[in-house]
Amino acid sequence: MGKIINKFLKIAPGGYYGLISATIRFTGDVLAFLLFPNYNFTKNMISDLGIGPGAIFFNLGIILSGIVSIPFYVAFVRSLKMNDNNETTGKSSLILFYIANTAYIMLGFFPSDPSNYQIFLIHGLCALIWVLVTILYLCLFTFLMIKNNKFTKLPIYVSVFLIGCLMLFLFTWVPIFEWILSLAVFIWFAVISSYLIYHKL
Repeated sequence: MGKIINKFLKIAPGGYYGLISATIRFTGDVLAFLLFPNYNFTKNMISDLGIGPGAIFFNLGIILSGIVSIPFYVAFVRSLKMNDNNETTGKSSLILFYIANTAYIMLGFFPSDPSNYQIFLIHGLCALIWVLVTILYLCLFTFLMIKNNKFTKLPIYVSVFLIGCLMLFLFTWVPIFEWILSLAVFIWFAVISSYLIYHKL
């Protein structure tokens, strides 16, 4: 796995994969939304796009963005390493990412279809795992950025903001906050990826 990721990182720095991942997800969401008649941001969850007329774009967007994001996260963790203690924390955060990312990708394979209880349940469990574990690894990422003088306050603030959005959605689970969370995720990817590219990390 590590050798494969290294080959991708030789083709392009990790930050570019973050931007591509975010673009793929954003494009999938927009296409699915445009094909969904009478979609209501206050009544429909984002996952509803996964069972609408444009479901193929939404679900593929999730699956592909999750896969493409892997080199980005690996590069990000490598940029955070400072010493042996932080390396252990970095490895832990990467393991948590793999767990969260697997759950995230599964959302595309198991859309939120209320007519199929088993698939609907799997989707809900994967969504919950993604939210909980993402909060954990983002906390570790933020801690490592604070300890690393290569990172300014901007990526730290953006990460804290995203953690806050995840917590808000976790305790409310309402459509409008899910869309705010989705926007926060896109902003986080854009900021962190651009930061890695600009500073050649």
